[in-house]
Amino acid sequence: MILCLLFFCLLGESMALDNTTGATGNSISSKSIMCYYKGNMMDSSTELISLDPKEIPCECEIIIYSRFSINQLSVIDVDKTFLKLVTDLNKPVIVTLSREGFYTDWGIILGPDGNAKDAKVLCDFAKENKIAGYLLEGLTPECLYRPFNDKIAQYIIPYIKQLSECSCPGFIIGVAVDAHGSSIKNPCMYNFAAMNDFVTFYEIKTYLLNGCDPSIYNGITPITKFDHGAKYLYGMEEVASILKESKICLTKIVYDIEMYPVDPASETFTSYSQVCKGEFNCSSWCIQTTNNFFDKGKFALEQDSGIIVKFVDLDDIKNECACSSSFIGFKNIIAGFRGGSQITCAKYDVQSTPNSIK
Repeated sequence: MILCLLFFCLLGESMALDNTTGATGNSISSKSIMCYYKGNMMDSSTELISLDPKEIPCECEIIIYSRFSINQLSVIDVDKTFLKLVTDLNKPVIVTLSREGFYTDWGIILGPDGNAKDAKVLCDFAKENKIAGYLLEGLTPECLYRPFNDKIAQYIIPYIKQLSECSCPGFIIGVAVDAHGSSIKNPCMYNFAAMNDFVTFYEIKTYLLNGCDPSIYNGITPITKFDHGAKYLYGMEEVASILKESKICLTKIVYDIEMYPVDPASETFTSYSQVCKGEFNCSSWCIQTTNNFFDKGKFALEQDSGIIVKFVDLDDIKNECACSSSFIGFKNIIAGFRGGSQITCAKYDVQSTPNSIK
């Protein structure tokens, strides 16, 4: 097996042509399979099962570890012991760069020259802990009560450049992109023309795009593009069409695929372990099926993009549905993404979509 560090450095030598702006830059494969991994899920709810890092599916080519934050004083909050269990898998590990104060903190720590001190702290941490890169989160005010700061989109550019120069040439820089058109189309939110040269990939946040209404759709982010009206849902096809009208580098797009059932009454995550045990309400929960997951993998294949499975921890990780294998939802995403065949499972496929909506 090629050493992880060598992989990180070689990764940056691949150059991809920006099919929107003509720019070039470091690029991961357009077919990358990334897996969001939270770990220690029982800390969020006793009803959840914690997934041992060693049991993360082998199809996950890149792991995104999300229990990480950094505050205004550049103090990092992370469980280094647990993180080491993830990096010891000898796969590229990207850490989500979340600010302790979310969007507000970005406005505080960034200046016209970025923030070299903060970037150095992160660079040193990456070198010391075998981190392949960072995924920058929270660059837009997702909560309505947070005021918009037009300086963030300007000042994040030199900051990203500082991060991109902190390690070997293949250091990965991802940017999470709010999938709503009002954000994608606004250069004061995302200055894609300036970012394309320094960003390795864009995580398109195609999850939690709608409320849960199982009478319309058994998930919360459909593929189908809806007509506007009483039963309108914002879907992945519509997101894709908006992205194509923007200045984002299309070869660097990676779509999120949400990997969990939704209980509107719950304040935390729910999992397919609960579905397999019959601990759900079919009239109120939104529960995607193997067919939904297969179709979403196929959608990403047809878009010639990568995928982020979010969160792999919340699938049927112990095969409590008695399917052909554990992680049956994840396996169907991969099957669709790689041109394979759907794998059904009766206890997993408890809810279907009305009117054949994808």
